[in-house]
Amino acid sequence: MIKKEGLGWRIIRDSSRDNFSTLIGGENWAIELNKSEWENLVKVVIDLSDQYKLVKDQLMGDEDITLELERSPWLAILKGDQYGWSLRLILSANGLLNRGAEVYWPRDVTNHVANEMRIMWDSGYL
Repeated sequence: MIKKEGLGWRIIRDSSRDNFSTLIGGENWAIELNKSEWENLVKVVIDLSDQYKLVKDQLMGDEDITLELERSPWLAILKGDQYGWSLRLILSANGLLNRGAEVYWPRDVTNHVANEMRIMWDSGYL
């Protein structure tokens, strides 16, 4: 089991669980994800984070940016400025599970979660 957490976020991976092997959470919410949902989520968050890093230095003082990335089953919406960003994720109901969810990490949390997901991805802990 891998457990990573910080103020306002947590990720718990338990590969011994067959169906829902990953739990992600925020301040007042948590959801369990299956392997495919988790892997797609990590890719979406990393790609969106990379897009943000490419444009953030081009933003003017109080200029805001919204970036959206849709990759089934996720819709990810990044809102931020040159100093930070928040992330809203929508899990679409699909397939046999027919469930959906909407989650949110605020700007003081999102960078920590995204960095941890990148570390897990690069280390092969998916």
